[in-house]
Amino acid sequence: MGGSGNKIDVALTADLSGSAILINGPPGPFSVGKDTGACGFNFTLTDNTGANVQFDSLDTADNIGGCPPTGSGDHSTQIGGVAKNNNASPKTARFTDNNNNNPQNGPMNVSFQWNFTCDDASKSVEPYDPIIANGGKTVT
Repeated sequence: MGGSGNKIDVALTADLSGSAILINGPPGPFSVGKDTGACGFNFTLTDNTGANVQFDSLDTADNIGGCPPTGSGDHSTQIGGVAKNNNASPKTARFTDNNNNNPQNGPMNVSFQWNFTCDDASKSVEPYDPIIANGGKTVT
């Protein structure tokens, strides 16, 4: 995991373990400081399985203590600009964390979970689901 300015780069790998494909990456939480503005999260996926693992969908939720987020789909006011490119090598995906929650309420935990697919129906692909600790934006 590397960070530069308002950007966090997250390297993921897909590795085979029996009939399960595990997505390995930094466990989080990712910290986004107070008053640092929006932060881009850029993901790369190196597939070591030969099963054509791809980014599928993103589940999100605000103010949640753990992962995965409750329910599926977008339930976050903080995450937007979701995009994925499964034709790139390595495959890529990204989103923007607005980091504009009110810090007077304390840091806001934002949960996200990338879901994946693969071409081999006999394999299951585990999700990747850390937390972002948003510092927020000071109200002026």
